[in-house]
Amino acid sequence: MSWETAIQRFIVWRKAEGISKRTLNGYESNLKTFFKRYPLAWPDKCREFVLQHLSQEEISPSTYNNRLKTFRPFFNFTITEGILTTSPIANIKYRRGEAPRIVDHTMEDVLKLFKVIGSETFAQLRDSTLFLFSFDTGIRPSEALELLPNDLDVELLKATIPPMYAKTRIGRRIFYSDKTALLINKLLSVRPLEWKNSTQLFCNSYGNKMNTHTWGVQLRRYTKKAGLNRFSPYDLRHQFAIEYLRNGGDVFTLQKLLGHSTLSMTERYLALSNDDIQRVHAKVSPVSALFPPIRKGIGKI
Repeated sequence: MSWETAIQRFIVWRKAEGISKRTLNGYESNLKTFFKRYPLAWPDKCREFVLQHLSQEEISPSTYNNRLKTFRPFFNFTITEGILTTSPIANIKYRRGEAPRIVDHTMEDVLKLFKVIGSETFAQLRDSTLFLFSFDTGIRPSEALELLPNDLDVELLKATIPPMYAKTRIGRRIFYSDKTALLINKLLSVRPLEWKNSTQLFCNSYGNKMNTHTWGVQLRRYTKKAGLNRFSPYDLRHQFAIEYLRNGGDVFTLQKLLGHSTLSMTERYLALSNDDIQRVHAKVSPVSALFPPIRKGIGKI
């Protein structure tokens, strides 16, 4: 069996398991890239070339782990199907990951960027609504761009993310505020009647589905206009999570809102800034209790 056929069968199997289209595309692209780069690898020299692929200089732990995450399910599948007899990545472990990048924009910058987007045209209104909705709910960009109008309850100000849209394939509910609702209602009011519920809520001006790349390009353009250095669609999800904790939210409900399958994912995702940690430490340190501040008007003993 050729590696092309093996990949095709693997993709069909993973699709039947309910894996998202984005993940499937990633599997297919990464595997084809590997076998085209190392045409002599299949089928007998896979381990030799996999090790060569993984040992390239200057690749980060995250890149290394992502490559391994593609290889592991694929080669496990080939063994189950009797295509290969042993796994080429047996006993190869993941690397310890790098510390996650802490996304911590100031609220002034978030507001500045939001104001730059505007709402004069349909595209601007859509982008303003998508921006505020994402910041208000912590939804993944890919999930937001799949939502249909019927997925929203405009009376109770909540949205349902169906399992087919969710990264984990587990549906969930998210909630949004009155300010976001105003923009959502305005966006719904200007949509052509023929779009109805068959067209995504955050579609382009022609009623076609948007993708995360397009949304990222748009947001980079607004970021540059606002005079900011960096702001990605996923930053809105990060910032929602951090502000949620700062404002008294607990990590358990946050896990449900973000759609994380384990609490450890939420904890890694929500690394707080050093300033936050220092402020919390100043409040709870037992040493501070030993030496309480002296009130004015009371002399030293």
